[in-house]
Amino acid sequence: MAKQRKIKHYRYGYSSKRQRRSRFFKGLFFALLLALLVFLGYCGTRAVKNLMNRPKGPSEPTSQTESLPPESSDSSLPEESSELEPEPTVLPIRAVAVPKESMTSPDAVSAFLDTVDKERYNCVAVELKDKTGVLYYQSAVELAATCKAISPNAFDAAALATLIREKGFTPAARIYALEDDIASHASYNTSYLYQNQDITWLDRAADQGGRSWLNPYMPAAVEYLSDLTQEITAAGFEELFVCSIQYPDSRYRTEMGLGPNQNSMTATEALQNVLDRMTAAAAVSGGSVIPVFRGEGYLEEENLFYSANANFFQSQQLSPILTAGQESEILATVAASKDTLIPSLTSEDQLPLLTSAGIEQYLIG
Repeated sequence: MAKQRKIKHYRYGYSSKRQRRSRFFKGLFFALLLALLVFLGYCGTRAVKNLMNRPKGPSEPTSQTESLPPESSDSSLPEESSELEPEPTVLPIRAVAVPKESMTSPDAVSAFLDTVDKERYNCVAVELKDKTGVLYYQSAVELAATCKAISPNAFDAAALATLIREKGFTPAARIYALEDDIASHASYNTSYLYQNQDITWLDRAADQGGRSWLNPYMPAAVEYLSDLTQEITAAGFEELFVCSIQYPDSRYRTEMGLGPNQNSMTATEALQNVLDRMTAAAAVSGGSVIPVFRGEGYLEEENLFYSANANFFQSQQLSPILTAGQESEILATVAASKDTLIPSLTSEDQLPLLTSAGIEQYLIG
């Protein structure tokens, strides 16, 4: 029997192939690792370089030769100031009224302005509506034209205000409000009614010079005064002194019908409404209304002109009339603060009394 032949099995071929594959992956791993290390080194080098080249902060000293710009020799550039500009000073109103004889023409007004003492006055007032209802400026208000209230010699209001301002004064005007015998005759919806009939009420008998008045309860009357106010202030008159926001002083008041709106407001509320409406109208153009109240209105608890004491009425500024001989008594009863008072005086002789009372503002004439 033939001897069985032994066959030796070598694992070389298989192992050699697996070893070669292992060496390949190891090489690839080390190559990738090396590439990663190179990449990280590159990034780290850039980060360090950027850190070293970063601009120095304000706390780090810098070299003058490195960062300071050359000094400019141009000294004409304005330096910026960190200080706030002061608010404009509001000057006290020290006004004088243009006398009636100087209200005949622009030249006559100009001549008067040249005589005004600028050390004593900084404001000039012109009368643009008198107590009869005549307007001394060219009004475009419809009722003024309808009732022929405009004077034939009426001024151009804007030109008059400009003239006053060019002469170095603040333009002001003065008008009479409810005391108006012209517009109150325009229709029954502006005046008091005799016993509430369609008959215009007069403050005395017609043969004794009786006059009609604008009725504060009538919307048309209040609208007329508001329209005039807005027109005057829009023309450039910054201050408007308003007289006769009051009731007539008459023995015929018991026959004075207030019209269909008489129950809508009290007597004092009706007058305050007139003042408020005119004040709002002036504010549209940046103007101010300064009501002028009779001095005796402050001395009586319920004055006939106002159906109350004059202290009842509210206004940012007011002008009590200082009756000669009663100045101290009137000022003592006015409740408003002194800085809101612009007393109406008849003469410069009354000025020392205001000075002693600590009042800087006034209207003379």
